[in-house]
Amino acid sequence: MPRLAPVMNSVFPDRLKATTPFEITLLRFGHNIITWQVPSSGARMSRPKEPKTSAVDQAARALRDMAMKRDEGRLVGSEDELMTRLGVSRPTLRQAAALVAQEHLIEIKRGVNGGYFTSRPSSITVARIAAIYLEAHDAKLRELVRAVEPIRHELAQLAARNRDPEALAALSAFLDKERALDEQGGANDYLTFLKTERELGRLIGRASGNLLLELFLNITYDLAARVSGTDDVYAHRPDRIEQYRLHRNQMVAAILSGDEEMASLATRRCSTIVVEWMQDDMGSGGFQSDPMALPAR
Repeated sequence: MPRLAPVMNSVFPDRLKATTPFEITLLRFGHNIITWQVPSSGARMSRPKEPKTSAVDQAARALRDMAMKRDEGRLVGSEDELMTRLGVSRPTLRQAAALVAQEHLIEIKRGVNGGYFTSRPSSITVARIAAIYLEAHDAKLRELVRAVEPIRHELAQLAARNRDPEALAALSAFLDKERALDEQGGANDYLTFLKTERELGRLIGRASGNLLLELFLNITYDLAARVSGTDDVYAHRPDRIEQYRLHRNQMVAAILSGDEEMASLATRRCSTIVVEWMQDDMGSGGFQSDPMALPAR
């Protein structure tokens, strides 16, 4: 068996102050030698270089900050003003503006009274990317439907705890409109139902006080809106709309009374019947979508 023996070079203190690097033999094992390279005393540890930020990226960051600090629809500045303020050329500014406009944080208006105005992204902006992701990963429509239940369940509970008079007044007004539609006989119309469903989603989202959950709910609605009318479980089925509205409005009434348990129960009933209808009508079909099919913002 070969003998394992460490062999240390004799190193004097003045050697450690050498201006050129040298090696120390740490371990010799047969023909294998492990060495340690000692840097010179004047050598500095190299740090990874930070990626350079282009003029376009810097201008885009500045534009983004300006837009975020202003209310929606406010003027950020004219093109000439922003060129001077940011110290960039026109092509650089336009490239930067195009990047920020893709994020829906600014809107560019040309001509008289034109300029760069603040904007805000909507859930549709996020839904476009989400739809591409879901289709690329072969997500099923039933996954989308089932995702609505836990989101709405949590939103309903949070909304039931909220005793803010303004939020409660908005939900109460929603129920009043629902009763009026029942009296007029148009409550179970397909298009009317879709509008009221989105309206209620916004009201519950605001009443919950949770912006993230509200965004998630709106995204699921935006994705569901991509489903063909022939595949929609509510299309040409006023009986289903009527049944769903019954449970949905019970949920709203429970929220108004502050009853979290009843609000949760009504939410689950809504989700359960929708899943049953979907299984009856569509089986396990995939989620098919056109990334550009969502309406313009």
